[in-house]
Amino acid sequence: MSLSIGLVHPYCWPEVRRGGERYVDELAGWLRAQGNQVDILTGTHADSSVEVRGDGAVVRRRRHARRFRLARFGVTDVESFGAAIWPTLVRRRYDVVHAMTPTAALAARAAGQRTVYTVLGHPTADQLGGRRFDPGVFRAAVRAAHQVTALSRASAGQVAALFGRPAAVLPPGVHCDRFPPDLTPRKPPARILFSASYSDPRKGLDRAVFGLAELLGTHPDARLVLSGQGDSSWALERLGPSAPSVSEHVEDLGPGSTDEVPGRYRDATLTVLPSTGEAFGLVLVESLAAGTPVVCTRDGGMPEIVSDDGVGRTVSPGDITDLARALVDVIALASKPGTPERCSRHARKWDWAESVGPLHLELYQGVLRSRSRAA
Repeated sequence: MSLSIGLVHPYCWPEVRRGGERYVDELAGWLRAQGNQVDILTGTHADSSVEVRGDGAVVRRRRHARRFRLARFGVTDVESFGAAIWPTLVRRRYDVVHAMTPTAALAARAAGQRTVYTVLGHPTADQLGGRRFDPGVFRAAVRAAHQVTALSRASAGQVAALFGRPAAVLPPGVHCDRFPPDLTPRKPPARILFSASYSDPRKGLDRAVFGLAELLGTHPDARLVLSGQGDSSWALERLGPSAPSVSEHVEDLGPGSTDEVPGRYRDATLTVLPSTGEAFGLVLVESLAAGTPVVCTRDGGMPEIVSDDGVGRTVSPGDITDLARALVDVIALASKPGTPERCSRHARKWDWAESVGPLHLELYQGVLRSRSRAA
């Protein structure tokens, strides 16, 4: 049965290249490939517009409220987007609306839509308390949605603990065929890939740099390769007097094009993501799909990905010695025959076609069945 589905997020890929925007983009493409009707309901700072993508998904952009009028009250595009998109949700009817922010979920319910709300982040009490409109808006959205989901078991547990409602686990996916693996063992010198925002301290670029500084004692030719956006200088400056010598081992590739990203994973010895508060960790699955093992923090949803010592290591948050030790271990792991194939095979647990896409469709159909029973 073909469904009509509205996917709601304040920003759109590739105008904004983050995990949430990519999730919506690829989910829309997979749903369209299965014959469903899909609208991406998103925001823009330009004029409102409607665009039909090559795969048939329709992108309906609604102009964001003017920033300067709301910024003084601490209101961002995310908070105001529900009000901006509400008229579209009233006019257009969907079998299911899948909202990715609290105000979008509230707008969908207010418009009388059957609503799935995904909590994209890894919510904590400290995080919610630091934002002006939380936790009230989050709590209202969780209460209002017909189905609440989270990206990992860890994040689902946080939703239940904070808001008292269970959440289904609905992870994002990867098109593994877009990350064809290099199945040859990785040879020295070690190239450690950091693929995340440089400026967001939660991603842990400074921890990656400190880990590199320790690693150079045993692997003097190792390099830290940066692939992302933002200012990286602050992380190196934290090293103090040793910064100039360590910076010689840091290479900044910038964000690159989406076509360049798979090759960066294949060229790396390993990928490191020493972040905190990560609901999932999509770059880890991308790296594994390309045959490259990983090191990440034992925090949030990442240990659910790196659940096998044959594909990488997890480390204690903030423990640089533990991180450096893991880097040494995974450099050795990457050199072993069979490791790239094991990594690639492990990543397929999150392939859109094989597992993640059908899981989304099954959840949508379950929401519709519950509506039919209620009627």
